[in-house]
Amino acid sequence: MRTLLRFAHAIDGLNRTVSEFVRWGLLANAVLITANALSRKFLSLAWASAFDLQWQFFAAVVLLMAAYTFQRDEHVRIDILADRLGERGLAWLDLIGICLVLLPVCAALVWVSLPQFVIAFLSGESRATRESTSHIPAWIIKGFIPAGFLLLALQGIAEAVRCVACLRGILPRPMHRRRLIEDR
Repeated sequence: MRTLLRFAHAIDGLNRTVSEFVRWGLLANAVLITANALSRKFLSLAWASAFDLQWQFFAAVVLLMAAYTFQRDEHVRIDILADRLGERGLAWLDLIGICLVLLPVCAALVWVSLPQFVIAFLSGESRATRESTSHIPAWIIKGFIPAGFLLLALQGIAEAVRCVACLRGILPRPMHRRRLIEDR
């Protein structure tokens, strides 16, 4: 169990490191949106690639930060049963939810999106269509999808390990999760 807990800790570190890099995407997006708005207003210049980059930055942040949000327990939770279940009950609820919902959904989304990323990467597909003249490679945004869900699945495994450790009495629930019980 100690080896699994070290593995869970390593996953936490990976997702924390990814989040430290990705959060700069929010700043880059704000600068891009501001520059794009100012160039359209004062210079009458607009770039299709700038519009494309705006939503790609945002999508990258959302997809790649989901695992870190889950790690910090800042995701949306509906804990109407929290005050009735107690610590062990919440550990069971989290473990069942991770195993029956989170991990299968993540696996399915990685399975479905990974081939699309590979095809876009190998073919050199770009975002240029009739509606857009942007030539940003499509594989960039298509790569964020499997990467984001893979990171989320890894974080789910780390959380499942912690739930099992809690149920075995090896480790108490993390403090932020105990607040669900203590705030009754």
